[in-house]
Amino acid sequence: MPRPINAYIRPRAVQHNLEVVRQRASNSRVWAVVKANAYGHGIERIYPALQAADGIALLDLDEAVRVRQLGWDKPVLLLEGIFNRSDVKTAEEFGLTVAVHCDEQRELISAAKPRRPIDIYLKMNSGMNRLGFSP
Repeated sequence: MPRPINAYIRPRAVQHNLEVVRQRASNSRVWAVVKANAYGHGIERIYPALQAADGIALLDLDEAVRVRQLGWDKPVLLLEGIFNRSDVKTAEEFGLTVAVHCDEQRELISAAKPRRPIDIYLKMNSGMNRLGFSP
């Protein structure tokens, strides 16, 4: 029997927390990381509260496209990167930044020959041994 757990998204609380981070890290860029479709609540419900962030980082390509369609014009980072040639085309079309954590992803982008550069972040394995290049 599942536990009776409820999760509530309070956009004003999220907005407040982002303001606190901005105050405490006033000389830093602040990215909002939103995983798993806002943990099942939908990106639509949370993204308005993140407008003060410098960028948004997501796991899912469809979610990244959705946030662009909702009007997000700041950087969007795909944390897990891309997995096939059509993902490269989508990243190019929607101006997404792509995390690259393995040679296969690097080669996929190169082979797709995008018409304009795609911004990438190289993910380094910092010791957790999950994903990333060896330093």
